[in-house]
Formats: sequence, structure tokens, C-alpha cells
Amino acid sequence: MVKIGISVSYLVWLASLLLPLPGLAQSSSVVDQLTQQFSQQIEAELTQWQQLTGIEIVSKQIQPRVPTGARSLTPCPTEITIESSSGMPFGNLQRRAQCIEEGWSLFIRAKVTVTAKLPVAARALKRGEIIGQQDIVFQSQVLSGNDRQIIGQVSELLGRQVKRQIRRHRVIQVNQLTAPMWVNLGDKVIIEARSNGFYANMPGEALESGGEGQGIRVKNLSSGKVIIAYPVAKGRVATIF
Repeated sequence: MVKIGISVSYLVWLASLLLPLPGLAQSSSVVDQLTQQFSQQIEAELTQWQQLTGIEIVSKQIQPRVPTGARSLTPCPTEITIESSSGMPFGNLQRRAQCIEEGWSLFIRAKVTVTAKLPVAARALKRGEIIGQQDIVFQSQVLSGNDRQIIGQVSELLGRQVKRQIRRHRVIQVNQLTAPMWVNLGDKVIIEARSNGFYANMPGEALESGGEGQGIRVKNLSSGKVIIAYPVAKGRVATIF
């Protein structure tokens, strides 16, 4: 009987070692809850970003980092509220998480590594150059939190003028480009006039420099009148009567 009692006690003791302590089980639940919800939120933000930009995500890795203080928190009985952000959903992220019911809040972090297929410069592009199809190739690039203004579509690059030098095989940012200056001060231009199916063109002289969509003063050399016209191509402006 003594041997049986000892055996039973040993089994109970051994089983107790295999089971987590109540406090640790609770702590693990909080950490898991935060990790799971934050990962799901980042996944949703990446999907939305991809849909809005049209950029193809080749691969992604989400590594949530929950502070050790979360181990002492009481698990939230409902979904934890995690703030959203207007920034890019990749790079080093930090968000505030809170459980209203239990009255606690903390900051959680995540390292999100995203590789995307992007149009990049096929060669070094100098200031003043106009980007053509031959200047663009596609490559997989690892994005960082600083890539807030990347251009992901070739259509947004063609015909644009380089404002700041673009290095070969680097992602292209919006602030590196500008609308091309189709017309410069003093240029001889062709003025195109359109109205209800009527079309005419006449020689003119640019009194201002301008790019696509910019209204500039142009002198009609046929009539001598100064009009407002809009550059539509190199050496050509349009006006509507």
C-alpha cells in the first residue's frame, strides 16, 4: 500500500511539472492574443496597400514584438483594440494596443519585411532627362519605412522629367520627378485651337515656361494677341475658344 501511494504521488508530481502554472498560462494567453491580432491587422493593411497601389508583393515576413510587461496582464475578454496608422505597413512599426474592459494599454512593435516587384531605373538618370520605356526595368526590391512615395506603375513614370538624379536599379520616388517642361521662355511654339469640332493651328511664342497642365502666356504671332495656353507636348500648346 505504501508503494502504491508513493507511485501515485510521484505520478501526480510528474504530471504537475508538465502542466503550466496558472500565472504562466494566463501570460501566454495575453501574448498570443496580442501577437495574433497584430499579425492579422498588418496582413489586412498590406492587402489594402497592394490593392491601392497595384504593386505586386513577392514575399512578406511579419515579426510581432510584445513587451515582457504583457505577461502580467489579465487576458482581454474581447478583441484588443490596436490603433491603425496612415504610414506604410512595412518596416519597423509601433502601435498602441488596449483592452478597455481590463483597463490596460501598451505599445507593441513589429518588424515587417516586404519584397515587391517594382519599376526601377535601367540606368542612372540625370536631372532634366525625360523618362522613356527603355529607361525602366522591373526588379524585386526590399522596401523600408522610408519608401512612402514610391512609384509602382510604369504609366506614372513615362514622360516625366527627372528632378533629382536617380541611381541605377533603385526604386523611384515621387519627389525625384516632375512634370516635363514642354515649353521654355522664348520658344517658338505651335498653338492648337479646338472648339466644337473646329481645329486650327498657328505660330506662337512662349512668354513663360511651363509643363503639362500649366497655363502659360503665349503670343499669337499671326494676330499679335497674348493668350493663355496649355503645353501638351514639346513645342506645342493648346487653347479652347
